[in-house]
Amino acid sequence: MLLCSAILVGGMAMKQRGAAGACRYGFWGAGTLCLTVMSASAMATGFFLNQQSVQGLGRSDAGNAAAASDVSTVYYNPAGMPYLWRDDAAGGADTRFAIGAQLIVPRAQHLNTGSTATTPLSGGAVAYAGPNGSDPTAPTPVPNVFLAHRLSGGQGFVGFGMTSPFGLSAKFNNDWFARYDSIETSLRTVNLTAVGAYQVTPAFSIGGGLDLQYARSKQVAAVPDPLNFGGPTAATDARAESTGSAWTPGFNAGFMWQANEKTRFGMHYRSEIDHKMSGTVTTSGLTGLLAAGNGAVGATSRLKLPRVVGTGVAHRVDDRLTLYGEVDWYGWATLKELRIQYDNGAADSVRVTNYRNTFAYAIGGEYRQTERLTLRSGVQWDFTPTVDGFRDTTFPDSNRFVIAAGASYRVSTSAYFDFAVNHVSFRTATVAVQRPFFAGTALASTVNVNDVVNARINTLSVQLRQAF
Repeated sequence: MLLCSAILVGGMAMKQRGAAGACRYGFWGAGTLCLTVMSASAMATGFFLNQQSVQGLGRSDAGNAAAASDVSTVYYNPAGMPYLWRDDAAGGADTRFAIGAQLIVPRAQHLNTGSTATTPLSGGAVAYAGPNGSDPTAPTPVPNVFLAHRLSGGQGFVGFGMTSPFGLSAKFNNDWFARYDSIETSLRTVNLTAVGAYQVTPAFSIGGGLDLQYARSKQVAAVPDPLNFGGPTAATDARAESTGSAWTPGFNAGFMWQANEKTRFGMHYRSEIDHKMSGTVTTSGLTGLLAAGNGAVGATSRLKLPRVVGTGVAHRVDDRLTLYGEVDWYGWATLKELRIQYDNGAADSVRVTNYRNTFAYAIGGEYRQTERLTLRSGVQWDFTPTVDGFRDTTFPDSNRFVIAAGASYRVSTSAYFDFAVNHVSFRTATVAVQRPFFAGTALASTVNVNDVVNARINTLSVQLRQAF
């Protein structure tokens, strides 16, 4: 699932040499810096990665905003930090630390359902050669680190977290059938969180803080040769590669309310992160009259990652069983288009995404089997922000169902191990998009990409928690 910055080259220059000159004279007539991700690698609605808590993962993220069962509450709702000391078996230690890793193992199959290309020398719309795509994403680890500290007096708390809330990668063969939409996409994010919390009353706490997020993207796509007789081939394709990165701040805030001794509610708000990505677009492999288009040009674009509102409930049925529920809202509608601006002043290029706001729902439970062993499980239903007609191979998202199980084992009074397994099954997704090349010139060409995608994800997680 990964941030893509795809460039679709357009136009033709006969006299100007080099990428800068070519752009200045309209050489990049149709370009798109598409800052999206491969959702087949995502674990929550859209391309949001919710694998930030091993305990939460074992519940399918049910109750994350209210559970406060481990230090990951620093991320999901910092107002939960006071509850980390409610059952202080660690002998009064003022610091809680956790380090975990999730190994995400995606599987996906992309089936060509009639993709065609139209170029000046193709003789109309023709089927072009290229195999189907399979398993483009390798098993990927997602680490996270959390720390919470109780201040003197017992009512104030501070916390720190390092997570990767968006990311993973996908890489296809250079000759696969949807290469004119994407060959390689990647997004790497690191989110640093510094938060505080205050126990206003024994039953009510508030918390919040600042986020600083780094994002780095790469996208590679093929460019068809419009002068190849019979239509494009992988052997005659050119190549467009783009990279971008940004550091961007954000904030989060939440509250937690212990309604009675058995039931607790929590709500958390995470702000939109509006990345202004800066990078370079490099084109290579254009030959003959088109060779003037080879080269690099600086470019910028914006990636608006959504606001997220999480609402959770935790209900202790008895001394052994606790039930959890969660409703999360994602403000994806801010991402209606993806716009590229070129440093040399060429006209902006736009790809419409038309995302919509969406929800995820989860229920789960934990059962304390023994004094040392706790078991948990849960299910989740997530709904995609994508809509038919705009979905592409860089983001072939669909509605999904999640089932999970996990366990915690107390090694000592101050140390625990958490484990979880999680399976995501996606509904079949369809892609039907048209990509223009050399628009507005005698070499104007189009590629219609038609794809059916079947995907699933398995995640294995482990975490160590320590009090000191």
